[in-house]
Amino acid sequence: MRTGALLVSLSLMLGACGSSNDRDHVAETPPPPPPTGTNPPPVATDSFFALVAARVASLLDNDEPVATDAITATTPENTEPEPVPTA
Repeated sequence: MRTGALLVSLSLMLGACGSSNDRDHVAETPPPPPPTGTNPPPVATDSFFALVAARVASLLDNDEPVATDAITATTPENTEPEPVPTA
């Protein structure tokens, strides 16, 4: 029992020592510069997306709501989804 406790305490002490090699010697690359300016919104080819983007761009607090149920939602099979513009 005593040798087991001695071995455990010795291994804990040696494990706590670590080494002085805390940093990698690989050259660090500087972070990329921050983006400048604003990115233009993507070109929307989808008619539903174009309508919703236009309504959001001209949204006023006193504007009447428009039902989007009357507009046919397009689901093309050969295009990727359009990213939502951030502004």
